[in-house]
Amino acid sequence: MRKSFLTIFIATAALSVGCGQDIKPSANNSNIDTTSEIIGTTSADKQDIVLKMLDNVILYGEKLSLPSSFDLLSDDYTAAEPIPYEGTDIALYKLYYKEKNIGFADLSANNELHGLYIDNDVPSSDFSICGIGYDSFKDDILQAYGEPTDQTEETLIYGENSDKQVVFSFNGDKIRSIKIFC
Repeated sequence: MRKSFLTIFIATAALSVGCGQDIKPSANNSNIDTTSEIIGTTSADKQDIVLKMLDNVILYGEKLSLPSSFDLLSDDYTAAEPIPYEGTDIALYKLYYKEKNIGFADLSANNELHGLYIDNDVPSSDFSICGIGYDSFKDDILQAYGEPTDQTEETLIYGENSDKQVVFSFNGDKIRSIKIFC
């Protein structure tokens, strides 16, 4: 379904973490931006990191500030096959770029984009959050953004709640998925 016909629901799904710090590649040889310093570690500072991340998502050369309107994306993007979230006006859609499935997007009835989950086969040159993409490693994220709000052995979570949150999941030390909730 073309985005102009999307008037069903919003949802929450997908990735991202902050900007504004010196991001230096780890010894794992990743190619990420190196342009800032670690922001403080108070709860407010961590939320500031998340807000900067949500403001600096690059998807196929387009800078996204999330939340945003799906209608602001180029006509190369479409969304289809909505799965409504019970009790909300949000739905999870398959997301396409030039007719290639690239992941999922949470959209509201008025086409507001509230979440992204971009597949890990999309190169970091086409998808990144403040320079962090799928060629990055856990150490790169920790060096760039400091300690997460929460973490497990397999995830780093930045953000106090799922309304504004970036979740990095790992296979070993390599990023497996990035989910952005906004």
